[in-house]
Amino acid sequence: MKKAFFLIILGALLTKPAAADEIELTFMTAWNRSIQFAQDVNMHFVEPFNKRAKGVARIRYLGGPEVIPQRQMVYALRRGIVDMYFGAATYMLGLAPEADAFLAASVTPSEARANGGYDAIQDIWAEKLNAYFLGWHQTGPKLHIFTKTEPPLNAFGLPDLLNQRIRTTPTYRAFLDSVGTIPIDIPSSEVYTALERGTVDAIAWTSTSMSDQGFQKFVKYRIDPGVLGLVMTLQMNLDRWTSLSAEVQLLILEEALRYEEESRTRFLKIQEDERIRLGSEGMTFFQLPPNAAPIYKQRASDAVWARMARQVPAAPGILKPLFDPRSMTDPAHEPGS
Repeated sequence: MKKAFFLIILGALLTKPAAADEIELTFMTAWNRSIQFAQDVNMHFVEPFNKRAKGVARIRYLGGPEVIPQRQMVYALRRGIVDMYFGAATYMLGLAPEADAFLAASVTPSEARANGGYDAIQDIWAEKLNAYFLGWHQTGPKLHIFTKTEPPLNAFGLPDLLNQRIRTTPTYRAFLDSVGTIPIDIPSSEVYTALERGTVDAIAWTSTSMSDQGFQKFVKYRIDPGVLGLVMTLQMNLDRWTSLSAEVQLLILEEALRYEEESRTRFLKIQEDERIRLGSEGMTFFQLPPNAAPIYKQRASDAVWARMARQVPAAPGILKPLFDPRSMTDPAHEPGS
């Protein structure tokens, strides 16, 4: 970790600085440049910001895990080694278990802005991450379980995945534990090989970008409906944020809001395009029975809130009414729709 920090600092020293009157903000993503999430935020947030703020401020992209491991990035942000960080909020669970509110949310970003959800997160980010929360991006797509063979159903119409070895990340482990699977944490770069070698029977993956990885060669069924949601958030080191002029802060906030809205529309379209592509390549969309689908979605949401409660018992009582009010009154509501 110290070596990675040193490399960042060294890189900053060796890189030609911005013009004297132009503020430079360093920026990292949780993924390398080739991953869709990183490509999108660079193309549709960083580049437009730099164009608009030219001569006033500039965001410099440092890279992703090739610079510092994913799960250490939040510590670099908190210490001010990097100014801005874009990544899955669940990578922050070690410091802020409340980040799970985004994963289990049944509201849209605009609703969370309006109902006080963002204000609550802002306080938590400042206290635990020394960060200023800028927005929740690339929302809309869901998590699905993709299986090699048709998934059997139990007596309640739910997928019978008992003892199935399913590739996952820590983000989705709580949900998979709740349905009796054997979650296996495998980096995305190793999933193809795991499927090819039979290390896993199925994978937990989002409703976007799977086809680009070629996983459909091995998995032929997608369990619908999708559950939970993407949790990409943008934040800035709090000390760096407070050092900025009101002009630069406003530029960042306006671009973050624009990107939040536009990326949601774009990723919902990407999700639909992915469904069409997978269908054309032989994927079967295995729809759960109408009476079982709401239970399946509720189980996913409940598992995430329970995980938060184990870490910060008071947090769900504060955050669930703001981020997941629909599941409290309408279990059939699809999170984040």
